[in-house]
Amino acid sequence: MHEASIALSLIDVASEVLRENGAARASALTVRVGAWSSVVPEALTAAFPACAQGTPLEGARLSVVLVPGVGECPTHGPVTLDVRRGLRCPACGAPTPTLLQGDELELDEIELAEPELEDS
Repeated sequence: MHEASIALSLIDVASEVLRENGAARASALTVRVGAWSSVVPEALTAAFPACAQGTPLEGARLSVVLVPGVGECPTHGPVTLDVRRGLRCPACGAPTPTLLQGDELELDEIELAEPELEDS
């Protein structure tokens, strides 16, 4: 399952963002995953908690936003593609070799955790 290595990479990137912003922990991450990215969102979500153990992302919630594939049909312009049909226009069947969106794998948002208060 390559989603575990993807989760580890997301944790590395998010940890760096936390360091750059002087934050200790994150409570949530939002990731944009394209339908054509070869990432299985459910597998990524399942792998994330184990990969985050012992990091500033431990206990953080991972939200995955699925981005549909959109191709450029020479006749119909931008069209939403169905992965099962391939890179073909759903209206006319013409090849749509230009993928405008849908292959993303992006860390979109990090929600910082509130600092823990020290006991007095």
